[in-house]
Amino acid sequence: MDYLAMFPSAEAAIENACRLIDDSYDVFGIGTGDLTDSIEPEQIAGIYAMWARAKSPFGPARGERATR
Repeated sequence: MDYLAMFPSAEAAIENACRLIDDSYDVFGIGTGDLTDSIEPEQIAGIYAMWARAKSPFGPARGERATR
């Protein structure tokens, strides 16, 4: 299913994208303003990796599923 949402800031959009990825959804792009200003899937993967490490710096808790 396609999903499109607008957020008040790029930071809020990135945070939501990371949560969607954490919930096993695919995120293919994040627009941050003009049509030419977007975050590509490779960049999203890097941002998500940093977000996941900050969320669980010592790895997943017992019983919690591991992130991709």
